[in-house]
Amino acid sequence: MNPSMKPLLLISAWLLVSSSVLAAPGDYLIEEDGAEGPLPPSLEFHHGSWKFGEGAMIGEQVPTENHTATIKALMAFDQMKVEWKMKFAVPKQKFLFVAWGEKGGHAMDFTFAPDTGEMALVRPKSKDQESAVLVKGKLTKLDTEWHEVKCIHDGPNFTLTIDGVTITTIDESFNRPMGPFFLNGGGFNGAKFLVKDLKVSALPGSPTTRPLLPPSPPKAAAVPARKIQPEKFYSQGADDRLIADFEGEGFGAWTTTGDAFGSGPQALKDCRNKPDRAWGLKLVNSYRAGDKPTGTLTSPTFTLDRRYLHFLIGGGPHKEQTCLNLVIDGKVVRSATGCGMKNDKREEIMLWESWDLREFQGQMAALQLVDNHTGGWGHIQVDHPALSNAPLD
Repeated sequence: MNPSMKPLLLISAWLLVSSSVLAAPGDYLIEEDGAEGPLPPSLEFHHGSWKFGEGAMIGEQVPTENHTATIKALMAFDQMKVEWKMKFAVPKQKFLFVAWGEKGGHAMDFTFAPDTGEMALVRPKSKDQESAVLVKGKLTKLDTEWHEVKCIHDGPNFTLTIDGVTITTIDESFNRPMGPFFLNGGGFNGAKFLVKDLKVSALPGSPTTRPLLPPSPPKAAAVPARKIQPEKFYSQGADDRLIADFEGEGFGAWTTTGDAFGSGPQALKDCRNKPDRAWGLKLVNSYRAGDKPTGTLTSPTFTLDRRYLHFLIGGGPHKEQTCLNLVIDGKVVRSATGCGMKNDKREEIMLWESWDLREFQGQMAALQLVDNHTGGWGHIQVDHPALSNAPLD
């Protein structure tokens, strides 16, 4: 941020928080250059995974959110000009700007597809009228790294300029009090976009008094990922006894409840949550239809006749909710969860885990996979459980 602008940001934020009065028309209400936080109190990261870097705010759409990465402005969009720069780090993304009405719901939108340069001003559907694309435009230069955007709302007038190309429209449905506005980038898991130099300024005639809108209710604290110990590896011994290889079409004699685990193992290449490995081509995965479905998968009983049980496991770190259990006489005597982490390729980390079974030698037991969590990381994946007399390497 330009040092000369920092006092302006601090003064504007103080006015917004302490007196709920915006600056006079023409003054900046937000000045955010993407330098490492904290965000001004008039902005919040609303969806997606956000961080600071490259002098910008970086948002990524992630499977646990199932939503575009979003910046929300906690101020009304009445007769204001909004300017920012944005960069799309991966292709085929879509961008959506949304201004909500004072009482909620989309009131005024624009769309932008950076790969094609197409943009449009949109009147969203309401109880009084159907949705309509009011005007379209298209960029002629598609290799711009940082797109410069300027969006103006002034009564019924809505004007958009991207990289010097301007489209404008007039619609009386826009001529009303507005609520917050949103910058939404993404459209698919792994989509990533950057925002910097975000500025909001009042136009002449804009209300000089306007309360800062309340932030979104705080989300429940994220479950911390389980601490990963030094990684171990499994080498199959001649005396090892495989409980299941999960390479077939179905689960065989294993039984299921609910719908989380589907009708059989899933090919690694088809897993939407991208586990980083399997032993073979398939594994058990409860992320078949996202994190919402729940259920169990239980093995037939088997004799504990070796010292250890080794298995490959990943997914959520939720104890008793996304886990693999060892059950003896109806009682859970051992349990493990996934680590709830991804590698630098955004793949879910699978780790080899092991249970010492010497105290249970000769007893009958069953394995039970449990998915009873419907929020983020509400899934579990397991592969290649095997009994062995040798520890993991």
